[in-house]
Amino acid sequence: MNRNRFKVGAISAITGVISTLLVGLTASPASAATPECNRATITTAAPNTPSGRYLYLPRYYNGGGSNYACWMAYGTTGEGVKALQQAINLCYNNIPNLEVDWIYGSATRAAVRAVQAEHRIKVDGEYGPDTYSAMRFPLYRTVDNAFSGACM
Repeated sequence: MNRNRFKVGAISAITGVISTLLVGLTASPASAATPECNRATITTAAPNTPSGRYLYLPRYYNGGGSNYACWMAYGTTGEGVKALQQAINLCYNNIPNLEVDWIYGSATRAAVRAVQAEHRIKVDGEYGPDTYSAMRFPLYRTVDNAFSGACM
């Protein structure tokens, strides 16, 4: 009788360990903890932004503040994707121009992969905090809102 209880307890413990491991393997990626970029914004507050210039950056906005270390991937739509597509078109001349359609489709994913490879970061085709930190973004003039010809 005690042996059977031991076997049941051991099987239960092993099942629990296996379940935990499987959940860890099937859990969504780390990007699930990073909010999806749902907007884009103009900022002059980025470090080293020259006077009279601004950046237009993808961001997550929750009504109270902005988070620029947001995430986008295939299927994402919106203004954040637009800002990303414009940045790639203006700051990465070695990558074919994207249609600025506000849709993170296969062309945008391929362009993000090329940006990631150029900066020697993980190449997964998803825009996230590492890609944001590595990427160059266009500087726009505050006078006429036109591209200044420089990226940072």
